[in-house]
Amino acid sequence: MKCQNLLCGLLAASVITIGCSENATGPEDTVADLSETEQMAMVANEVAEADGGLMTDLKMASSNSTGSYAALGKSAGFDTTITKNWVTYKLSLRFFNERGVEQNRYLVGVTDSITYQSTLSGSRSDNARGSSINLKSGASLNATDLKTGAILVNGSGTNNSTYGFAGKNRQLSVAAASSYIVRNVVINAKSGDYVPTSGTVDGTIKGTFTVAGGKNNTAKDYSFTFNLIFNGNNQVTVTLPNGKQFTLNLLTGQFS
Repeated sequence: MKCQNLLCGLLAASVITIGCSENATGPEDTVADLSETEQMAMVANEVAEADGGLMTDLKMASSNSTGSYAALGKSAGFDTTITKNWVTYKLSLRFFNERGVEQNRYLVGVTDSITYQSTLSGSRSDNARGSSINLKSGASLNATDLKTGAILVNGSGTNNSTYGFAGKNRQLSVAAASSYIVRNVVINAKSGDYVPTSGTVDGTIKGTFTVAGGKNNTAKDYSFTFNLIFNGNNQVTVTLPNGKQFTLNLLTGQFS
């Protein structure tokens, strides 16, 4: 039987490993009160595209790196707001040639790097699955080597969204305080596909969850780490702290 994430999902990768240090104690890596499905839903929600996860920013950064929005006539330090589907992007972009000289706008064959800063927001709900999200996230990324067609992305991001999932006799509400680091992620612009072919994402899924239902109403902190290795695949293997593995679709957020 397939499981669903808290809301939907994002992008493509190869292997995600989530785990705790063998010597970890205290509130760090506190997941004992979360079911395996709930842990997977948290990961999927903060990574997958359909939920405005971290790969949403990689997709947008890739689009700007190929000049997809050049027709907008951006100026240096260009700030704009774009709404796609249910996600609103507040963007700040700067463009540079291969000598590091800032440009007034994106020029195909000349622009060789960009700096990308974003704030993402939006709300959505899925009554059929009992899920909801209020998105509040952002990223600061650098995309280089644009002229080669193999875009190299580095940077970091945060997720302070709130979201919820209603299961049988149990409702989970989450206030996220997560973060991630993008390391040497390569996107092949010539393929027309934004799925990274290599690189990693190191992140911490963190925040406070509140459970309502039955006799166990509680609010607790949680924290666990993940590592994501890209190879161009949409399906990834996720290993939870207890060793349980799931298959996650980073485009849709579905897992099984």
